[in-house]
Amino acid sequence: MVEFWATGFTQLFCGYRKLNREIYIMYLAGTPFNILAPSDIELIHASALRILEDMGMIVQNNRLLKTLADFGLEVDFSEERVRFPASLVERFISDAKKYDWANHKPWINSSAGVYHSRFHDPEKGQLVPWDESRLSFYFKLARRMPYIGKASMLGCRLEVRAELEPLYERLYCWKYGAQEGSSIYHDGICPYLLELYELRSSQTGKSLKEAFEGTVYLVPPLKLGRHEAYQVDWFRERGLRVGIGDMYAMGTSAPATLAGAVTLNLAERLALCMLNWAWFGDRTLHLGSSIAPTDMRTMMHTFGRPEMAIANALTAQLARHYGASSNGHAALTDAKLPSPEAGMQKAISGIVTLLTCGSLWVDAGLLANDEVCSPIQLILDNEMISAFKRFTQEMEVTEETIGLETILETGPGNQFMDKIHTARHFRMEFWQPSLWTRLMLGPWLEAGGKLDIELARERALEIMNETPDEPELSEEAEQAIMKLIRHAQDNIVV
Repeated sequence: MVEFWATGFTQLFCGYRKLNREIYIMYLAGTPFNILAPSDIELIHASALRILEDMGMIVQNNRLLKTLADFGLEVDFSEERVRFPASLVERFISDAKKYDWANHKPWINSSAGVYHSRFHDPEKGQLVPWDESRLSFYFKLARRMPYIGKASMLGCRLEVRAELEPLYERLYCWKYGAQEGSSIYHDGICPYLLELYELRSSQTGKSLKEAFEGTVYLVPPLKLGRHEAYQVDWFRERGLRVGIGDMYAMGTSAPATLAGAVTLNLAERLALCMLNWAWFGDRTLHLGSSIAPTDMRTMMHTFGRPEMAIANALTAQLARHYGASSNGHAALTDAKLPSPEAGMQKAISGIVTLLTCGSLWVDAGLLANDEVCSPIQLILDNEMISAFKRFTQEMEVTEETIGLETILETGPGNQFMDKIHTARHFRMEFWQPSLWTRLMLGPWLEAGGKLDIELARERALEIMNETPDEPELSEEAEQAIMKLIRHAQDNIVV
């Protein structure tokens, strides 16, 4: 019993940030959740080290491999494989920049992502292709949502030549006030992307390094494929850094077990951190998690299952063990339209990830594994994010917040509605919805009896019918970008 209470107190105390001798600031989000026993962590760590040392990682680019060999890693050029000696991995972990979890302040960020998706027309209720007016409206809607505020797009959802998508992605994002999703896709686009960012740098006054955004992804585990490796190396040779991301599907690209998937993810994340150390001198230790199960009946990669939340929680505990920062893919759904299924699936992984990682990034408006972008869901997600933020607010235990004198003054059998203490604190203590119902059944019926989905649809249509915002690119800037795209179209070799 003593051991139980000591452990529980330790976990709770770790959620405090001391301000002075009397007052502690408490956060519910980011408090340690010790799911794994110390022996579990030791086994996962030892297994990840063996994966890196015995199996290693495929990097299909000789120039990159040479830099890794020069760095001291074990490289087999015939296999295009790099292996990471356990001693060097341990050294990296020991010397890496540590994240200050003791002073972590929980946060939530969000944007409205547009991927290879259809547009959910709020007027007709149909899933339709994108056009420029729909794209402009969706970006505008994201900006109008106080807890979202921005949008992004990966590739280009309008009808353009596939190899030119990365260029058009930047054009439409910059034109309509969104963040580029940083696609590269094709080796032949690299020179034109560089030229485009040089142009963007001159237009915005930012340096080329500040303006540049590029990302590639690992698809099979521990393999930087030939094209992705080429793109990393091409920009690295020019002083620019391409990010490397990954996602795991349990049962296909990762083991079917949570323990196996989390261990493989740990190995790959450590490998990517060490590549960034070798190539860019970056000693940051970060453990992210994008792990979700495969539906073995349909082979669908699922986002709405509880395993995603559990994998994030396990990875967050490993991150604390290593002194690494952490985040997890979350608040996503397999549901095809706004529905209770969508809301529940988003909440399952969203709230668990926020509580265990102490942070949450929400890609708002997405349905159907990112295949549908819904203005209605975007507004519903804005409300959900607002509620999530309540878990990140500071809580104080002081004489003032307890209100002992008010409690004693009120006495047994009375109420607190007319007390100054209530008036002073309720706005800060109570989360206030803007969409979710605030009425009992009778008044709700008298007001029309509308559900949250109906209210969100009305709000979406209201903004859709407003005058479109002015483009954020000047006509001169857009013409310069289009001239570059036409040049690429005439000359690019895929």
